[in-house]
Amino acid sequence: MIRINRFLALCGVASRRAAEKYISDGRVSLNGRTVTQLGTQVDETRDVVMVNGHVVRVERKKVYIILNKPKGYVTTLADERGRKTVLDLVSVHERVVPVGRLDYQSEGLLLLTNDGELVHRLLHPRYGLLKTYYATLKTTFNAAHFAPLTAGVKLEEFTTAPCEAWFYGDTQDRIAIRIHEGKKHQIRRMLAHLGYEVKNLRRIHFGPLELGKLRVGQWRYLEPDEVKALKKATGRKP
Repeated sequence: MIRINRFLALCGVASRRAAEKYISDGRVSLNGRTVTQLGTQVDETRDVVMVNGHVVRVERKKVYIILNKPKGYVTTLADERGRKTVLDLVSVHERVVPVGRLDYQSEGLLLLTNDGELVHRLLHPRYGLLKTYYATLKTTFNAAHFAPLTAGVKLEEFTTAPCEAWFYGDTQDRIAIRIHEGKKHQIRRMLAHLGYEVKNLRRIHFGPLELGKLRVGQWRYLEPDEVKALKKATGRKP
């Protein structure tokens, strides 16, 4: 017997925290009855668990996918506005979920997997996985602004943690930013606070993973060494 949020994570539906929200929203049922208690126990060999009316089961085969997300796709399982999702780009039999988010107009490295426990760890602030972004601005960047950018930017509801930033390429409208947080639209908001508008935003690193030469819209399975590196980064034994 295991708690239902852990069961949903093992099924690859969502992280444990997100699974708890599914339960709170009344989207989860156990043997035909809507689950109301977060501590509900599940016998995975006998019980029937459904999410949004669909039966979910523990995925025995774990898959790990890296995608070079294009603009114009959302990083959700479904979109109420009918927009295309990143799952439209990946053809696998297993049910996978995106790890974290890249906003609609951003592109670059996105990890997808059905390893719910790993998803939970990758997104947990405790592990502080670094993420590197390349931002192309609509104007040149004043080098004097590197200091306030990297010290932490005070936004409306929070102050960002210190980060790293530098020019990349051969023009001063291109900067790289490395952060360990992942708040919504964080990079764009940090730069907007300093008076800059982002023309293009691309993530090139996520923890030990590199985007490499993967073309926009393409995906591939992670190599075994890449999976081991991800697990090591989150304190899990390979």
